[in-house]
Amino acid sequence: MNARPSDTRTECGQAGGSRQAGELAVQVSGHDTRARASAILALKQWLYRELTPALRRHFDVVVAPTLEAAAGRRLDRTNRGDRRLAIEALRRQRLYRLWAALSYQAQGMKWRLVERAVAEDLPRLQAVADRYTSRSDKKGSLSLNPELPLPANIATTEIHRQPGGFCFETNNRDISAGVRYNFGASLGPAAGKGRSAFESGRSAGDFVCETVRARYPDLNPSRILEMGCGTGRNTPSYKRQFPAAEVAAVDCAAGLLRWAHVCAESQAMPVRFVQMDITRMDFADASFDLVTSHIVGHETSAVGLRAMLSEAWRVLKPGGVMFHADVAIQPERLSLCDQALNDFQVHYNGEPFWMGWADTDILGLLRAIGVPRATLFADYLAPPERGGQWYCYGARKPATV
Repeated sequence: MNARPSDTRTECGQAGGSRQAGELAVQVSGHDTRARASAILALKQWLYRELTPALRRHFDVVVAPTLEAAAGRRLDRTNRGDRRLAIEALRRQRLYRLWAALSYQAQGMKWRLVERAVAEDLPRLQAVADRYTSRSDKKGSLSLNPELPLPANIATTEIHRQPGGFCFETNNRDISAGVRYNFGASLGPAAGKGRSAFESGRSAGDFVCETVRARYPDLNPSRILEMGCGTGRNTPSYKRQFPAAEVAAVDCAAGLLRWAHVCAESQAMPVRFVQMDITRMDFADASFDLVTSHIVGHETSAVGLRAMLSEAWRVLKPGGVMFHADVAIQPERLSLCDQALNDFQVHYNGEPFWMGWADTDILGLLRAIGVPRATLFADYLAPPERGGQWYCYGARKPATV
């Protein structure tokens, strides 16, 4: 179960479905660093393919029957009390402790390698970034606001345990947070499952555009907004799929936006990147025909999620569509064992809002902010290249409101 050294690259999706493995890729130097990367990938793949299934079997054969015998009833995956019983029981199992210890160590090993490799290559990458952003013929733009009050859930949390977090920066040109994020993805969950996080150059943006086009064939957006765009891996897809549209993408993390801007410019994609807090944006009411986000809700507090969705609905034009895609970890879909494993993410893997997201009544939340019931949707959809499903939700705004 050996990972190839070529897997240790930062990749930005390009038009034509190819990977960018050139000047924007983190250049990993030295046999030892490549060997460490291969070992980390092998460990993550073993955890996902071997140890996790073994732990699920142990729960089904040993833990669950014991709990059910004590309770005198079947356990209910949607019952939070039963989830707590499962978590407490699983934590006492040696196999779980092995899984948890190795999972924690594998993530720490990953980030130590990422930090080292990025630090070594950062001067070259910064020079490449400066070249793209100083060109007189730039296609898009980047607007940063150093005075922006950063939301605490992002600014004070090392999400995914990324060192320094998403808002890390040392100067007003610093791209390291964005580079770390993308390079970390090459050693992240997708890699642990044996596939690239940037499979075939496609992104979640391609999937959203295709789904929106199929569901709303009459929608011809002239202005598109991506909320919480991060490093912008999805963003260029909107311009490719709707070339006549003006595309804007916002995030609160300057270092992620700088790298997003560089990646878009490297693809000659005209995107307007703006530093904003998605819970209180500066855009006028009814500004966009399509408003979207990718895996943002599970990084947000309950208060922040409600504010984000209220803002998405506010800036959406009548007749426009909002479409959000996130992790599909709702209790009705997961076994109690997997819910207990997800609890690990909250406490030990930089995902403090993971279970809060899973328990959120999204449709109820949308109705509470004024979205008409008849326009709502919430579906589990599976892009062919992902190997799993997303929880996709949103609505179309009535043409007259």
